[in-house]
Amino acid sequence: MVLVASLTVGLVAVALVTGWWRVVFYPFRVRRSSMTIERLGFQVTEPESRQRVEMVTKSFAGGFNSMISRPSALAWRRFCDSIPVRYQPFAHEGAAMGFPLRRLMRFRASDFENSLVRTTPGMRYLYYVGLGFWSGMRKHSPEKVARMWSGLDPLYRFLCYDGYGFKVAFFEYLSDSNSLKRLDRFDGNARRAAYQGLGRAFYFLFMDRRDLMIQRVRSLNEHAADAAAGLGLASVFVNPDRIEVARELGASLPDEWRESFHLGMCFAVKARMIASLAEFETDIAGLDQPVQEAILASIRECDRVELQIRSQQTEDGYCQWRANVSQWLAENIEYPMAGVRQDAQARPAEGREDRGGRKW
Repeated sequence: MVLVASLTVGLVAVALVTGWWRVVFYPFRVRRSSMTIERLGFQVTEPESRQRVEMVTKSFAGGFNSMISRPSALAWRRFCDSIPVRYQPFAHEGAAMGFPLRRLMRFRASDFENSLVRTTPGMRYLYYVGLGFWSGMRKHSPEKVARMWSGLDPLYRFLCYDGYGFKVAFFEYLSDSNSLKRLDRFDGNARRAAYQGLGRAFYFLFMDRRDLMIQRVRSLNEHAADAAAGLGLASVFVNPDRIEVARELGASLPDEWRESFHLGMCFAVKARMIASLAEFETDIAGLDQPVQEAILASIRECDRVELQIRSQQTEDGYCQWRANVSQWLAENIEYPMAGVRQDAQARPAEGREDRGGRKW
């Protein structure tokens, strides 16, 4: 008995030291085989799009699984590095969703910022979105997420709401449209960011059924424009090497959504550039010169406004960032990301209200 007890204690000690105890999280892993278009119910039929969507979902699942259940603290990074560069951001997003579980639910904003954001700043947008996805999975209340995210970067923490909205629409909307009511529990700009995430999910859900996509977005009424920003973001981010897919979608949308869609495109090219500059440069190299100039000018303005907003340290910095960039795009860039206006005045854009009368 003493020998058995000693062996048991020894095995437990080894498991704790090496991290092998994390096999207990195996039941919580996302089965990559279940992340298929048919299983998820997406309207995606075009062969290239189907391949991309399945790579996106499987990369996301792989990032999450390697974060929660692999013994090594660096296993998730090795997984992310092992897949094609185009899909690495989705793996990082999945890893961020698993971060609170790896920490045994003892989430601290400082740990998140130090362990993920500061070590791999090129994926910073994806980390905040992934964290929001986690809260969506856990169905956290507005009060809970406000406490969790209060110590995060004041600008980027709103991306957590985007991730929350994405999760609700991605996994719940097709079976229960009333699930969107959970997003209405958020206030102000948090709610609008959540509906942007919903728009990103709608891009996947209705990718090859544009009639349904427009119909479902229009049904969101006051938040239709917020969802349109998500469409712009997702259509570019999924297709960084074929921007024409997003541009063609943008050209088909109602006029009142175009400003928001354009903003989403801008943030997507910015996110792709910081994720991998080499890949980004390859992706845009074959584009017409005016389109390249529009993309690069938009990224420069996005950066300039962010630095300006951070220096001001205002409470509504996130919405001012978006509002100023959106106004600049409207005044300086031909829609959709078609070129720099000949009469453009490349000057700082002032904060303003959108067509719905709301600061954004």
